[in-house]
Amino acid sequence: MKNWKKFFVAAVAVGTVFSVNPAASEAAYELNPEVKTATPALLAASQMGVQVYENPDLQGMADKDAIVVMTFGTTFAENRAKTIDATIEGIKAAHPGVKVVTAYTSHIIIDRVAANEGIKYPTPEEALAQLKAEGYTRVALTTLDIIPGMEYNYKLGVFNSYKQDFKKMTIGTPLMYWQGQEEQADDVTEVLEAFATQFPKTKKGEGIVMMAHGTPNIANAYYAVIQEKLQEMGYEFEIDHAVDESHTCIRLVTSWATPEQAVEEFLRDLAAC
Repeated sequence: MKNWKKFFVAAVAVGTVFSVNPAASEAAYELNPEVKTATPALLAASQMGVQVYENPDLQGMADKDAIVVMTFGTTFAENRAKTIDATIEGIKAAHPGVKVVTAYTSHIIIDRVAANEGIKYPTPEEALAQLKAEGYTRVALTTLDIIPGMEYNYKLGVFNSYKQDFKKMTIGTPLMYWQGQEEQADDVTEVLEAFATQFPKTKKGEGIVMMAHGTPNIANAYYAVIQEKLQEMGYEFEIDHAVDESHTCIRLVTSWATPEQAVEEFLRDLAAC
């Protein structure tokens, strides 16, 4: 991939557990310094971006570092080798001497892989419990999620449930998180620019369909942002999403304000393809 290095760095950022100052692309949101008496509720609401927790009661413990890579998982072994496993190897290469654990969030995938391949992947909770038992004190949680939807919320729940068990714990963000607001990076555009290096050249009458899983979470709005960013980049793509295992929905007309004549013209053009 032409921009693979840039794409890879964005995908596997593991937070700031092993450094003092986070990189700009891994920054967390901060309240206005004029807010002097922030309540616990306000502090919780303002926790965005990379999150860091240091347990004041465990600061005397020696550093023993580990990274937990959280992913939904897959039952397709060949695909796993090219994607998840390849990413894990990249993380290991970037952090020599640091224990790296792969954790699956899908219990169904865990059971099927164990039954069909004899490989037992832990859940994030199981991975953290084992790391604690082995004496690890600083843990970086990273996710292979694309957007901060339901899966990422689960991983945030894991972070908040286990952070006090360690001297220090961080959790990174999904591949697409910031959108250029609040002086943060525009993750969406950066990722799409990397994706664009892999788009095949199209002829007249041809197009490219980007498929996404979709989510009932409010983060589904990211797909609209992706569409807008693609249009800003000069692409006119529509996003396709799976309704169920055997049906697919493609957004062809998305505005109720579209004139009937325009719809008829579109249908004629579609029939001519």
